[in-house]
Amino acid sequence: MSDLETPKTDFYIKLASEADMPSVLAAFYKQDYTTIVDPETGEESTQVEGDPYLVAHTADYAIDVVGTIQEPTGVMLTDAEGNEYPEMAILDGWHINIRLSGDNKRADVEALDTVYGVVPNSPSRVWL
Repeated sequence: MSDLETPKTDFYIKLASEADMPSVLAAFYKQDYTTIVDPETGEESTQVEGDPYLVAHTADYAIDVVGTIQEPTGVMLTDAEGNEYPEMAILDGWHINIRLSGDNKRADVEALDTVYGVVPNSPSRVWL
């Protein structure tokens, strides 16, 4: 990259399903733990508390979970009151937008982009 090129900040990620998020986005998930002290021995141990959860924004990034995306099929339908509306079809995949605001998570996001990145012609949601 030359000195004049601006690093990419917006990434469009497409997963097969929502269920893939915890494994694919593991670098953006947090797991809480509680330290437990045995009252008899004084030994400390940690215990998992709750389920891992997505940290959707920090000072370094923001994640917008778009989910499923629909697009018009080109067919117009009519409702019971005579109003026309476009028939919509669900596109394959589970969609996520990521915006970087620093380089702290750049390696993680660029690795995701290499495997799961897409370049939409007309994004359904964009950052303002």
